[in-house]
This record gives sequence, structure tokens and C-alpha cells, in this order.
Amino acid sequence: MGDKTKGQKEMKRIIVCDTGPLLHLSEAGAIHLLSLAGEILIPSLVANEFEANAQGWHPPKWVKVVDLEKSTRQKAEKWVRANQIDGGEAEAIGLALQEHADWLITDDAQARQFAESVGLEVHGSIGILLWNVANENILDKALAFQLLGNLASSSLWISERVLQEARRAIDILLK
Repeated sequence: MGDKTKGQKEMKRIIVCDTGPLLHLSEAGAIHLLSLAGEILIPSLVANEFEANAQGWHPPKWVKVVDLEKSTRQKAEKWVRANQIDGGEAEAIGLALQEHADWLITDDAQARQFAESVGLEVHGSIGILLWNVANENILDKALAFQLLGNLASSSLWISERVLQEARRAIDILLK
């Protein structure tokens, strides 16, 4: 796989990731794609949730686990109590706001909607794959389709419409 991807470019983008995309990209053999998009931050609750789902997993060196400030933690707890979102998602959104992140990565529709409502730019696992294709970190069409197929076979639910759109995008980007 290494010979079909470009080396990491110098990036300043700050990205906060929720548990879902870490799990889905890991299951798809594509977790390294996150590191190519920018500096990856996760709150401690996301690290704990992921470790519980993927036994023996520890964050790669390029993933920085960041503690929430007290005021951010209180906001996140309030969002959970109001049944807006789950704990890991709330902490990820809180951390993204706290750190003035450029992107939040989540695959949860409700968390995505909530994050957008507080002004965050949100992407998901498929968006990370397509960003890497568009930025020439993945140059091989067969590899891009394989990774998309791996995502579709992971615990990530993908509608047929979204899958077709992603396939079309890869086709266009890697003509």
C-alpha cells in the first residue's frame, strides 16, 4: 500500500475525530488516511470508547489525546443530558470548539447536524477517503475502490446512494 500513496504533506489543519470514524477507518485498513489530512486530536472519552471496541488498540503516535477544559466538559455534559448527542460525540464537538478545529470527523448523522449547528465543518470516513484521493495521496483507482469497499464492509452503514456517489467521485478524480 505504501508505494501507491504519496508521503505526508506538511499540514496545519486541526482535525478532531469522533469514535466512529476511528473504528470504521481502522476496520477498513485505512486509519492512516486521517494522518495525511492534518493534526488529529481526540478527547479522552473517544480514546476510551475506541479502546473498548477495538481491544488492544492504542492511539497511533500521530493521534493526540487532549483533555477538555472544565467549561467545555460542562457544555458536553449538558448536550448529553439534553439527549442531543452521545458522550463521545459531545466531547469531540466540545474539543473541536475548544481547539478551534478546522474539521470535525464523525459518521453519526445526529452529531453531524448538531456540530454544523454550532458552526463546525464536518466530514465523515468517506470524506476522508475522498479528500485523500482528491489531494493525490491515493493515486491508484483500484486501491481507492478497495478502501471504499472495505469501508462499506466495516461497521459503518452506507446507503447505496452515498456509495454510488463516492464511486463516481473516485472515477472522476482518478481518470
